[in-house]
Amino acid sequence: MPKSHTAGFIQNPVYFMRKLIAIAITGILLYSCSNSTTRTGADTEQSKQNVIEMTNDMEHAAAIIPSWINEKTVIAIKEPEAHSGKYASVTNDTIEYGYGYMEQIKNIIPGLPKYVLVSGWVYTTVVNPNLAIILDISENNIQYDWMAFPLTDTLSATGKWIEFNAGFYFSKPLNPEQQIKIFAWNQSKKAVYIDDLKLRFEY
Repeated sequence: MPKSHTAGFIQNPVYFMRKLIAIAITGILLYSCSNSTTRTGADTEQSKQNVIEMTNDMEHAAAIIPSWINEKTVIAIKEPEAHSGKYASVTNDTIEYGYGYMEQIKNIIPGLPKYVLVSGWVYTTVVNPNLAIILDISENNIQYDWMAFPLTDTLSATGKWIEFNAGFYFSKPLNPEQQIKIFAWNQSKKAVYIDDLKLRFEY
């Protein structure tokens, strides 16, 4: 009587074990790949949900964009040319504070911010100007916190637009009624131009 395939497997236990191990390893690899993809997708979606970004190229600052302040510093410039478009914010010996952002926390994000990244482009007419990005937090017109991110070392060359990134962590407890103000402060008394601002709030 011919032997069945099952009987062959039983009679050759080494061959049988090798087959089982191969099947088990294949199953583990397939599960790991599938599970890894799911986690990555979930992390990406969670990241999107906890970030608010806004940009301002200053081309429409004269129209008074809600939440943005100090529009009088935004002018059409030809020399130097703006980083993009025709307009940029200028600070100099008579204008210390540049175009900025001001809003209550509850109107910015649905939660409380943990970190904000301010980025943009700067053109300076003097090497290493005394320029900083300021983050001011107040409540009922009373200052609650104040932080400065110096850009002096970043601006080591004149005659070109230089990208900057200024990051702030919120270390003190916040509440939705507080107001956040972000702006550039130029104490160098020399002309410094700012363009294409971007704010990224993480919460």
